[in-house]
Amino acid sequence: MRKQTLGAAAPTLEGGCLLKKRHFTAKQVADILGVPKSLLLEKEREGVAPAARRDRATNHRYYLTEDLPRLRSALGLEPVLQEHRTQLFLNFKGGTGKSSIASSYAFHLAELGLDVLAIDLDAQGHLTKCLGYEGPGFKYTLYNVLIEKLPIHESIVNTKLRNFKIIPANLGLSPVELSLTAMTAREHRLDKALEQVRDEFDVIVMDAPPNIGLLNLNAILASNDLIIPVLADFLSYEALRILFETLASIEEDFSFVLDRISILLNRYNKSMNICRTALKALEKHYGDYLLKTVVRQCTKFADASSRGIPITQYAPSSKGAVDLMKFTGELLGLERSAYSAEQAQSLETVNA
Repeated sequence: MRKQTLGAAAPTLEGGCLLKKRHFTAKQVADILGVPKSLLLEKEREGVAPAARRDRATNHRYYLTEDLPRLRSALGLEPVLQEHRTQLFLNFKGGTGKSSIASSYAFHLAELGLDVLAIDLDAQGHLTKCLGYEGPGFKYTLYNVLIEKLPIHESIVNTKLRNFKIIPANLGLSPVELSLTAMTAREHRLDKALEQVRDEFDVIVMDAPPNIGLLNLNAILASNDLIIPVLADFLSYEALRILFETLASIEEDFSFVLDRISILLNRYNKSMNICRTALKALEKHYGDYLLKTVVRQCTKFADASSRGIPITQYAPSSKGAVDLMKFTGELLGLERSAYSAEQAQSLETVNA
């Protein structure tokens, strides 16, 4: 995949969760790469693979996120993804934990060494806040890109994690719906803007507000994959029905079909009868779209979001982190031990 750089012009976020870098052990790196630890160490001794870093105080071996692509290349492994993906998190029902899932998912992709751009489409800035940043201080949002024709590169903000960048949101995005109505080719403006940067990222993750509007129509038409987080309650059904009716209309009006639609059950508690009943109903009516992975009810997930820290950093051995990693593996088609519950439970984070 051809990669370009954004250059030094992009501002860097100060503060927030991304000041922390994750240290991986040899076992964790081997699991992520899908190779035996013994093979990794052997190739390092032979000089085929880059050697591990050493902690100056303890002399312990460790690896950073930026080491993963080099190791993958040195070992002759296939890329995690064969082609770029633009993925949209959307549900017309609010309160499903969508932004918490989307932000932690995007960050976890970057932890695995992928080049990721996370885009906040909600003027309330939930994804921005879930990553530990406050929106008012940002100069640009997608409003400036879509309405004022600002080059999208200028709206992208660097984080302290080299391969993770964001387009934040704040109330400055609010007028975008009204402004789009008067514009030509209004439904495709986001797709056109993203064409300028798609070659620079493995994955673009977008978090949409829970409504039907021109911005969300733009987001759908710019996406390969749609991820719909839902709760195990029957209130989610009406929103799902409306969303699928909307998708059918888009298919008819624009001759557009998403590559994949995935429903993710969030905050599931198998001890509650209503949750078990709702799951059976989802399996019956939406079984073709329902992911096998469910995100179990986890108080640490809510705590992580409120603190602006992705769950894989805040509580890497929690149920929420375990399920988030399994969800990532299922969505990307990764059949590796790194995404089993047993391996995820053993993950630890060390702050640089």
